Amino acid sequence: MAFLDILNIPGLLGTDLHSFKRANIYDKIDLGLAGVVGIIGVVVLILNGFSTPITCVPTSCESSNTNPNCALDWTYQSGLCKGEVQSFPDASFHYLLVIFALLLVGLLTVPIYWGSNASKELFDNFYYIWAKLKNGDEECKDVEWKRRMHFVLDQLKSGKTLSTRYAIYHGLALVLDLVALVVVGLFTLNFTDLGLDPLGVASTSGGKCASDGFTCAIPNRDLFKWFGVLTCLVLLVKAVINLKCLLFSLGLPGLFGRNFLIYADNLKDNSDKSIYNIQTNPIMVLLHTLLVVLKLIFIAPIQWLLAFCRFYARKHDSPKEIIKRLSATNIRAEQKETKKVEKEAKALETAVNGDDAALKNGDAAAKNGDAKKEKPKEKEEKKPKEAEEKKEEKKEEPKSTPLVARPAQNWSDLFFIIDILSYNIDQCDLILFMTKINPVPGLENKKVNVDISYLDTSNNTMVVSHTDAGVIESLLDTELATEGGLQIVGWLEGPTGIMWSQKTQDNPKNLAFAVSLGSTYELVSAVYGRGRMLARLQNFTFQCPQDTKKQIKKYGNNVPLSAFISQSLFQKFSSEGVTA
Repeated sequence: MAFLDILNIPGLLGTDLHSFKRANIYDKIDLGLAGVVGIIGVVVLILNGFSTPITCVPTSCESSNTNPNCALDWTYQSGLCKGEVQSFPDASFHYLLVIFALLLVGLLTVPIYWGSNASKELFDNFYYIWAKLKNGDEECKDVEWKRRMHFVLDQLKSGKTLSTRYAIYHGLALVLDLVALVVVGLFTLNFTDLGLDPLGVASTSGGKCASDGFTCAIPNRDLFKWFGVLTCLVLLVKAVINLKCLLFSLGLPGLFGRNFLIYADNLKDNSDKSIYNIQTNPIMVLLHTLLVVLKLIFIAPIQWLLAFCRFYARKHDSPKEIIKRLSATNIRAEQKETKKVEKEAKALETAVNGDDAALKNGDAAAKNGDAKKEKPKEKEEKKPKEAEEKKEEKKEEPKSTPLVARPAQNWSDLFFIIDILSYNIDQCDLILFMTKINPVPGLENKKVNVDISYLDTSNNTMVVSHTDAGVIESLLDTELATEGGLQIVGWLEGPTGIMWSQKTQDNPKNLAFAVSLGSTYELVSAVYGRGRMLARLQNFTFQCPQDTKKQIKKYGNNVPLSAFISQSLFQKFSSEGVTA
């Protein structure tokens, strides 16, 4: 499954149309280099054989070949001297290459990122939304479909599955590449004439055997040396690519292929608030990543163990305990009611005690006579009580509920997918896609700016300018900065047919046309980028005035388009009134 995901074989065969090419160029190169290491290991194994050959001859043959013993077959003696003369790298280098090749290729078969159903499902969910909005299906106008779309997008915005799995996969691949590079490099040093043996595994016999009676040589040492150098170069390039992919998963805005995070940070809604929370400080991003890794290594295992122990001991909340618990708002309301009842009870007790004392002393008549005098006193006593009650209510007013700050979305699955797709899909299409899932005006809102567009009466040239589309246009201009930015392409349809536009020197987005006075024209235009149409603009119809003397006196040689548009509308309405 991992090989199919990287090579996109179903897509090449046309059997998997509802998916993306998830593998970028670096993933494909990584797979290719792993295959190259495997090919090198197989070639060395075939050329060397399962056992490294060794040739031994008598020591006397070194000085002279005339000795009859030099012509004898010393294969048996060579076999006896093999264990004494051969070093560990000589005997196992070809097996080492095969083992590392199997490990590198075998890592691709582990469903960490490639071949994982979790990662494939997230890409499929995004593709479903992408395909519907890209094709402009009628289903996209349904309210319930939009709600489901926002649920899926919210899952992609909050999830970090893809970044985590991608980082784990390329982290393991990088470690394996470095280990293989170091080991193969140390073995290769043993085959050179430099006399370097960092591992101390070289043979100490110096090529002598049987009490220095025989001199032995390993003919394939040069083969091992050059194939070892080639393997080291391949592993070095593979390690650099895996390091780049690992840095990609860190979510550093604008670095290592995460350009879209910069664009997302500039997106704002109608109230000029940022739509996404992107951490643009690379130091803070690295610190956050370090904290997450430390938590995963040291704290997460303890949390998993505690959770398992709690589950195994059955110390979780039962349904009865959950029902017995009261919400915080109900408890607060009950406390207020009990305090109010207590205050009323105390007031009644004081009133009853006062009446009983007055009756016992025989002052009932005086009390009835002085009732009017006591009323203002009671009012005065009530005022401080009311003030105290208000103070208590102010003290009891609940504080606003503290909200959790929005987490940074540098590692969200949404931006991970978009940045991955930027290797296979034009970045302009991805930027325009954001206008369909966010409250951001798109390029289709560009219109002819009648206040800035003008007619140059000196040569009867109409210069048409369009309004600015906002942040999306600025992002597209930034993306296309090295290619001339956005371009407005259009023509005029008039009495003489189609009139093609020319560019102006002061603003390349303006369109210039040679027009005839008194004629009516319709402007047909669109926005282009990288030679592709990005958005179709609304047609605009206008009529040039027959006499421009009045406008020239008022505006000069450059008469704004709004001046004679209002005049033509007035003439149209007046003519309709006369005919009526």
